[in-house]
Amino acid sequence: MSDDDLEYTFRDAVRHGGVVLKTGVVAIVVVLVLAVMYVFGWGFFSKTTAPWRGAAEQRELVEGSGDYRIAAYDHFFDLCAQVQSDEASLRNLRRELASEPKPTEERALQINASITALENNRAANINQYNADAAKKHTEGQFRSSGLPSRLSPSTKETSCTSSSPSPART
Repeated sequence: MSDDDLEYTFRDAVRHGGVVLKTGVVAIVVVLVLAVMYVFGWGFFSKTTAPWRGAAEQRELVEGSGDYRIAAYDHFFDLCAQVQSDEASLRNLRRELASEPKPTEERALQINASITALENNRAANINQYNADAAKKHTEGQFRSSGLPSRLSPSTKETSCTSSSPSPART
């Protein structure tokens, strides 16, 4: 073998080695891009961390937000007050229905329709209060300890007084 043959083979080896090196670098870059797309772009990362992130977001929203705590606390008083307002309106309408002189037939129909609507509204507010009070991990934990744990539809007069001035139970 002459020097020219060795030189030629050495040059070919260097040239082919450069091609192999470039191909290897391109392959590594493509693999890295696909891996990044898989982890971040196609949601693998968000799917695997979703339970943890969801629990942290819920804690932050519910327990870490003073506005949420106050709104939830007030929500129970507002619902209870709505139930009491419906009960007062029902008493007044029934008193008018039983009063002397008796209301006209047309007025009696109006009163009875109003009584039915108020009874439905009262039942809806009681159901909402009870459903929200049962939510131990969200709103329910901020119900004042002075408020009833549940409201009963069979009770004629609902009591919503609070003996505790504290804004929330923790």
